[in-house]
Amino acid sequence: MTDSTDLKLLFELNRDCRQTNTTLGKKLRVSKQVISYRISQLEKKEIIKSYHALIDWRKLGYNSIRVYLKWHNITLEIEEQIYNEMKQNPFFMWTVKFEGDIDIGFYLWVKSIPEFSEKWFSFLTKYRKYILKQEIYESVNMIHYPMKPLIEGYEIEEKIIGDKESVNYDETDYEILKAVTENGQIPLVELANKIKLTPKAALYRLKKLEKNGVILGYNALIDTNKLGYRFYKIDFFLNDMSRIKKMFEFAKQHKNIVYRMRTIGGPDFEIEVMVKDVLEMKKLINEIRKMFSDTIEHYRFHRFEYTIKQVYLPGESIKTK
Repeated sequence: MTDSTDLKLLFELNRDCRQTNTTLGKKLRVSKQVISYRISQLEKKEIIKSYHALIDWRKLGYNSIRVYLKWHNITLEIEEQIYNEMKQNPFFMWTVKFEGDIDIGFYLWVKSIPEFSEKWFSFLTKYRKYILKQEIYESVNMIHYPMKPLIEGYEIEEKIIGDKESVNYDETDYEILKAVTENGQIPLVELANKIKLTPKAALYRLKKLEKNGVILGYNALIDTNKLGYRFYKIDFFLNDMSRIKKMFEFAKQHKNIVYRMRTIGGPDFEIEVMVKDVLEMKKLINEIRKMFSDTIEHYRFHRFEYTIKQVYLPGESIKTK
């Protein structure tokens, strides 16, 4: 069981998990000891699963390709074989099993189209006969909103991945990124020892990565299923793009919308929503349909069934730029 204080705490940790217990205590009006105890309980119950840095892959010189697949003529054994291969293959990054019109969706971080095509065609050589439909889009950006459904009176923020040009970075920078994506709460002294720098030098490097927009924030990964929420991906295809900015603003303001994406070649308005059940999700769809009835051609939705793989940092090895 979680109460309103737990939910506020989860909201704050998802927004910035490097906040101190003293800072969190002041925000929630409890002692730092209470904060420490509640966090330990949330971790013990695996409501808080882990802590990670939010990295802008574009700043590191990568492009993001998103692929949707619909299977056919496939056994459960072959499907599981493919998913196990995806877990082992560094080509596949964030990978999710869907229920709905699409069976699986995943992101691939690449530096060039030839790199993507070589690896993708190799995958197709093995598994094309099981694919009924494939959709391949290039990601323009991904907007992260705070976990709005958890609390009332939140401050709306946007963390935008993919909008900016790449920056220079070196092997030490990359090692810092690896460390903070593995543990978004890693203490500075531990980080310094890991990358063989003084704490002062490590802090300087970390702040520079934040200032340059490579690190956009630090998030707690929360098991929303244990809080009674479900995630849905909703795609809208439009016949008129003149009101798209109003749709973007709607997504920013709406309590249940926690992510928005934009791609080249994909749906025109894409959102991820956090809701209690399918009825709440359909209510949101109808709200959008009513508000933008002159704009929407058709729509579809997929339920997040489970995460197959979650990787936070692109690159198998560092190449100094």
